[in-house]
Amino acid sequence: MWLKSLYEWKNKGVPCAIVTVIRAEGSVPRGVGAKMVVSEANDIAGSVGGGPVEHISRGEALKAIRDNTCLTLDFSLQGDAWQVTEETSVQGLCGGTLAVFIEPVLPRKEVVIFGGGHIGEKIGRLCEVLNLPYRLYDDRPEYASAERFAGAAERVCKPYAQLSTEITLTRVSYCIVLTHGHAHDEVCLEQLLACKEVPYIGMIGSANKVKVIIEHIRSRGGVIDERLYSPIGLQIARSLPEEIALAIVAEVAMLMNGGTLAHYRTKWWEQ
Repeated sequence: MWLKSLYEWKNKGVPCAIVTVIRAEGSVPRGVGAKMVVSEANDIAGSVGGGPVEHISRGEALKAIRDNTCLTLDFSLQGDAWQVTEETSVQGLCGGTLAVFIEPVLPRKEVVIFGGGHIGEKIGRLCEVLNLPYRLYDDRPEYASAERFAGAAERVCKPYAQLSTEITLTRVSYCIVLTHGHAHDEVCLEQLLACKEVPYIGMIGSANKVKVIIEHIRSRGGVIDERLYSPIGLQIARSLPEEIALAIVAEVAMLMNGGTLAHYRTKWWEQ
């Protein structure tokens, strides 16, 4: 049961944590190896024994997810008021002692490229260099081939109008739109904006092109929000596909990692 939930949450990009009993002595609710998984929304599957042990473990699992750190909790159930953490204590009467290990399972962020042309291909290569998972969506078989995107975790060759049903996107899917036509870009953008879980939507194009597409989407009731970065990319490129791809990936990496546009440089000549 817990394994099924873990698998489903990982596929949906839901942060969670695994709680495992790693030591059990005497009379305790569950033995070594008992597991429970806790989602970011505080849903659970499996059990480490119920009662105060499970309640405290559940709360600490949420902290582990938030801080992306592993935790070990020791419990004494011998009738004394046992301080588990600075904020929590337990007074169990089972008679034994146990310890649980809490390990966060955070989904890896990914890039999803819509359009496998020159720039899309270069973005895929940069993702491979950065060991950054990426997927590719294009409506042309020759541009969504395994030869062109050998490192892609998934290649989807379907009409862009079917994007919302043909590819699963989550809160860790950073989407880049650079298809082979303005109309296709508009079709992609409108569907991606409707997918509220997606954290980033970048679309290539001139400011005038972007303005026209946005006006079209708004005329149909679509809402433009702050997830949209268009024209896309940092201002570090000229016109070569490689340079444009670098500008785009740099922007995505900055946002993924909570970076800034500042330099690390120290002005040594002023010291």
